[in-house]
Amino acid sequence: MGSQVDIQVVTNPRAHADFIELPWRVNQGDADWAPPLRMALKKLLDTKKYPFFNHGDAAFFVAYKHGEPVGRIAAIENRLHAKTYDDGVGFFGFFECDDDEQVCRELLSRAATWVKDRGLKRVRGPLNYSVNDENPGVLFEGFNGIPLILMSHNPAYYNRLLLQCGMEKAKDLHAYLVTRQTMASERFMRVMKAVRRRAPALDLREVRLDGKGFREDITTMLRIFNEAWSANWGFLEVTPPEVDAIAEDLKPIVDPAITAIAEIDGQPVGMIVCVPNVNEILHKIPDGKLFPTGWYKLLTGLKKIRGFRTMLMGVVPEYRGRGVDALMIDKVMQSGLEAGYVYCELSWVLEDNEPMTSLADKAGGFLYRKYRIYEADTDALILP
Repeated sequence: MGSQVDIQVVTNPRAHADFIELPWRVNQGDADWAPPLRMALKKLLDTKKYPFFNHGDAAFFVAYKHGEPVGRIAAIENRLHAKTYDDGVGFFGFFECDDDEQVCRELLSRAATWVKDRGLKRVRGPLNYSVNDENPGVLFEGFNGIPLILMSHNPAYYNRLLLQCGMEKAKDLHAYLVTRQTMASERFMRVMKAVRRRAPALDLREVRLDGKGFREDITTMLRIFNEAWSANWGFLEVTPPEVDAIAEDLKPIVDPAITAIAEIDGQPVGMIVCVPNVNEILHKIPDGKLFPTGWYKLLTGLKKIRGFRTMLMGVVPEYRGRGVDALMIDKVMQSGLEAGYVYCELSWVLEDNEPMTSLADKAGGFLYRKYRIYEADTDALILP
């Protein structure tokens, strides 16, 4: 079965043309695909500098058939996950594949073999290192437009292909759409009025943009995130080097109007980080290159972005269930309206996170996209 497929090890993925180009090859012709910036992709693939490699390792592979690149995969060992859960789970990510069961099986087999060689017994993904990184899972429901920033978009056959090749559902992630009409509706305003009556008195302040203040606020937000999400499925603590990397990435695009820290008596108790949907611009830079014209499109397009994504939100445990999260959403949505945004995506939300799914419903969110993370025993994936 495997004689026609050649799996090659990629020692330097950020400099390997076929590994880099495969997303363009697989997604060519998809009008909704927003190509990544090549410089951002290469940053993720820098095994010497990207923060994940302080506590993890990965191997990268490209599949060839008849001499043509037809798929890629990364096999991932996350030692922070192993320390947190001790569940014998490794990961796969950076998955791209033609609609070819043979190629997919060979890629999964190679990743599972690498993971098993490190003493791990199950494989989960696709995750580009962990749930904290970009583009988690496979979009399998809701092929209805350009994806929001750092959310997955892929060919519709991916779900079928992975299931055919032995993967099983591990968890679904949900995305909710909230429009200007929803935010201005009588129902939304009635719900928020009820929340304000029972919520504690708190201050909602925008994130600071000056260098020191921004770094301090990002640190505060991610500390709250670590506290708030610690009991959630797949959670991993954001490490200090990752805080630095996130701050560096967010600084050029953050909009203070839609990012807030909730404080009670001067103490931070909640945070919400929303980011403009830069994919509206990246969609117009099909080659993913900032030179020679990409920079101009990016800079001139930032003020024309129409939507944003609620990327991170959390409330410290002692203030949960008291309306702090709802007030933060209300604040950024109303500020977003005033700033000219016309839609917001609440994502991603674990399918069984009842407090968050309930909050999304109360905020008038429409469940319009679903993403899936898969899992399987390594032995079930390894080909003879």
